[in-house]
Amino acid sequence: MITVITVIAAHHVMVLAHEWSHSMVGWLLGYKAQPFDIIYGDWTLFHAEEAINYEPIFRSSPWKASLIAVAALVTNVFLYLLSQVGLRKAATQRRPLLTQALFWFAVFNLAELYSYMPLRAFSPNGDVGHFETGLSIPAWIGFVLGTPLVAWQLFILLTKSLPIAYNSLEIRSTVAKIAYSFLTASIVFGLYGSAPIFYYSLAAPQARWSIFSAIVWAFVLFLLTRSILKKQSIASIH
Repeated sequence: MITVITVIAAHHVMVLAHEWSHSMVGWLLGYKAQPFDIIYGDWTLFHAEEAINYEPIFRSSPWKASLIAVAALVTNVFLYLLSQVGLRKAATQRRPLLTQALFWFAVFNLAELYSYMPLRAFSPNGDVGHFETGLSIPAWIGFVLGTPLVAWQLFILLTKSLPIAYNSLEIRSTVAKIAYSFLTASIVFGLYGSAPIFYYSLAAPQARWSIFSAIVWAFVLFLLTRSILKKQSIASIH
């Protein structure tokens, strides 16, 4: 139950920070009357939006539209790195609840970045598309520069941060570890991996990236499960 509550809370805080960042910068630049005036949608916040009309901003000051768009991604990067630092510190101090909260917060912030890079790197709309359009940057440049960084952090999350969560929460059983890793991979590659379909459609060209993410999801789950079983087997021998 604590894990479920923590996951939901981490998701909500991440989404609000993301959308408020758009709105705040838009307000500072004079394009919004209130800094927290966004579309919240329902309680899940899956339909939350910054409520900013980018078209007139592109016509008058493209670089400002780019700045508004990228503000949220910069916030996600900052919060992800901050949560990773806090995660390790909390684990060292043996504070399991804080460790779990920071772990899931890191998961959601990185999952949000993954949903843009590489999954929506070539989409004309969305944060990355607006950023590239405002500065006249070819989409392939963002893809080439951003994808390796996100992939690197995903590797760190799954191979370094996930075991820290196991140890801090004293997760010992094979089934519990597999369940925890399944939830982690499902959030990143399943839930956020479906972003291209969610924002476009199954028939849209962008949907192929969701198919790619589904394949990665299965591959990552296989590797994580195999690693857990192998370590448990070695531990049982000793």
